[in-house]
Amino acid sequence: MKAIALIQDSREALWRIRDTDREKLFRLLFHRYPEREWGTFFQFGFRRTHWGLLITWINALKPEPGDLDRGSPIVEFRPRYIHRALTTFDDGPLAVGVIHSHPEGCAVSPSISDDDMDTYYAEEFERFSGGRPYASIIVARDADGELSFSGRVFDRGQWFEIKTCLTVGKKLIREQARTSWRSAKHLENNSHPEVLERVTDLLGKSAPKILKNAVVGVVGCSGTGSPAMNVLTRANIGEIVAVDPGRFKISNHQRNHASRFPDLSLDPAPYKAWLALRMIKEINPDTKVRAFVGDVLDDIVLDELLRCDVILGCSDSNYARAALGDIASQYLVPVVDLAVQMRAEGGRLSEQLCEIAHYEPGVPCPWCRNRVSAADIRYETSTKAERKFMAEAAADAERRGVDGAQYWGGTPPPELTVGYLTTAVGALGAGYAQNLILGCASIPHSRFQFDVGVHSLGVVEDCREADPECACQKFIGWADQAKADRSVSKPSHWPDAWEVSLESGANERNLSGVL
Repeated sequence: MKAIALIQDSREALWRIRDTDREKLFRLLFHRYPEREWGTFFQFGFRRTHWGLLITWINALKPEPGDLDRGSPIVEFRPRYIHRALTTFDDGPLAVGVIHSHPEGCAVSPSISDDDMDTYYAEEFERFSGGRPYASIIVARDADGELSFSGRVFDRGQWFEIKTCLTVGKKLIREQARTSWRSAKHLENNSHPEVLERVTDLLGKSAPKILKNAVVGVVGCSGTGSPAMNVLTRANIGEIVAVDPGRFKISNHQRNHASRFPDLSLDPAPYKAWLALRMIKEINPDTKVRAFVGDVLDDIVLDELLRCDVILGCSDSNYARAALGDIASQYLVPVVDLAVQMRAEGGRLSEQLCEIAHYEPGVPCPWCRNRVSAADIRYETSTKAERKFMAEAAADAERRGVDGAQYWGGTPPPELTVGYLTTAVGALGAGYAQNLILGCASIPHSRFQFDVGVHSLGVVEDCREADPECACQKFIGWADQAKADRSVSKPSHWPDAWEVSLESGANERNLSGVL
């Protein structure tokens, strides 16, 4: 049989898995090591993106006694095991793949028998599943225990190479497939290694390389987002995905690290995402940036965020926080969510509250923690006409002696913050993101608040457990197959997102007169 040909364009597949699932999986795959192979079918969620395919590990369909031939040195799936894998397509929308080990010292490149197996399974699984992808992954360890892998995904008549595996947990691990690791070597280069001299002295020689290979998303480019990106860029993070739908306002200047004094006079005002792009490139031209005027609910934005090691939530909106909770659970992308709240009475500060929350698959989501409000999401995603209608309906209900809150929860108060507090929280968020990427420290609580104006900072931890009936627990790793259970979807009246560049132009989708 002819060897399988992978697509030759820039598209690829990305594999995401939790560290707890990875540990159990490798115990299974390597229990006959070093001489013999072992394997398993597995279920995964998926999303088709403009850059290729995302596959998210859900669970292994572990072989039962007799499913595999233990007398064979290689993996041989018996018909009853294949049949059991095929029947899972009747139970839900998930896809099925194969992962197996090669003996110690053997390459992870597919063999002729692997090509035969994958060709057969790709056709059978596509036919029985109604067109879902099929994934095949090979893993091996050398005598020193170092892991290598290769993988490919068949979808709609094409084979995509799995070039990257992202493991989510106490440490975020980004690994390149053995077949493509050489293409990523350029990311190790650092034209000014002395910039991170103290990082190297503190955390070891591998730290700069790990940071250079990392991708961090930042949703919200102003008060907490701009200082976070400033810190991340100076840490030599390899790529930043910056997202914000709004234009810069003069009142933003006291807390937006990306703005300059001349920006206050620009008409029209520049987009915050563009300011973030300019700032990052001025600090470090080698940092790759994808900056979007858009929203976390946009498909093109979601596609880019799913490539990230970690996302920083720097938006003060309920809908964005709820959406980031869905992304953390359903797509296995950890989120460090940041918030600031300030109150004053008679010209004296009564509250200088900071909040940091770590949302990841398996932990309580923003809904479980009572962190978001359906009424506020309704307000944030409504048109002006809808808000007016609901307010009038509430007023009419009150005149009739009925509680008007069922129609209108009122206009949420504005969040009044100043730059020193947003800067502090943004920088802390960037630090926690770096620590997760390096595995050098953890966030002390999954969600906590502190007040910088009270004794001992008044730290309070949120110890609530996850609701077992919440979607965040029922659809871990389901990716697009959990779309019907997302907290919020993009309103039809919102404009589509688009990517900005440094170049100016007269087109509305560029910035006129900024440079």
